[in-house]
Amino acid sequence: MKRQNKILKDFRKLHLLYEEGAIFTAFDTETTGLSPTNCRIIEIGAIKFSKEGIIQTYSQLFNPQCEIPYFISQLTHINQDMVDCCKTINCHLPDFLEMINNTILIAHNAQFDLNFLNAECEKSGLESTKNKVIDTLQYSKWAFPELEKHKLDFLADYFKINKGSSHRAFDDAETCRQLFLKCNEVRK
Repeated sequence: MKRQNKILKDFRKLHLLYEEGAIFTAFDTETTGLSPTNCRIIEIGAIKFSKEGIIQTYSQLFNPQCEIPYFISQLTHINQDMVDCCKTINCHLPDFLEMINNTILIAHNAQFDLNFLNAECEKSGLESTKNKVIDTLQYSKWAFPELEKHKLDFLADYFKINKGSSHRAFDDAETCRQLFLKCNEVRK
């Protein structure tokens, strides 16, 4: 799978982008496993925002047309009954892609979510995303190198960010957005 997205690594410039009014979309996916080739997205959550505030939100479950492994159901609390009545991702993907168009994407361990998103685009006959991306895993390591861990749950607890339901896409996207804002306060 060809990578189309440019991961932004000049963290010193992110504050300037934010202050100049750039529009960002923090997003997260929940999936049936770890392989974007063999597994499917079962949920996307996203929050489009700028320094002015939240512009748009997105939260959608999808029918993966396969069984959700027990481990994934235990982790995400998304069970087969919840997705069997949903439409497949290809029915919703154009709307999501329209929402993120011309925004800078933000995700924690971003390559994982991007690989799945772009694999689903390919499976749906749609063009892969070309958005610039901020990985809050890398951003938090730059902003807070003294911390022993940089997992999203750990950072949320450390900074007292309300995690909502961890491993649900919308709540993780909001946690990621809050973490981005926290990292963005750091000046080096």
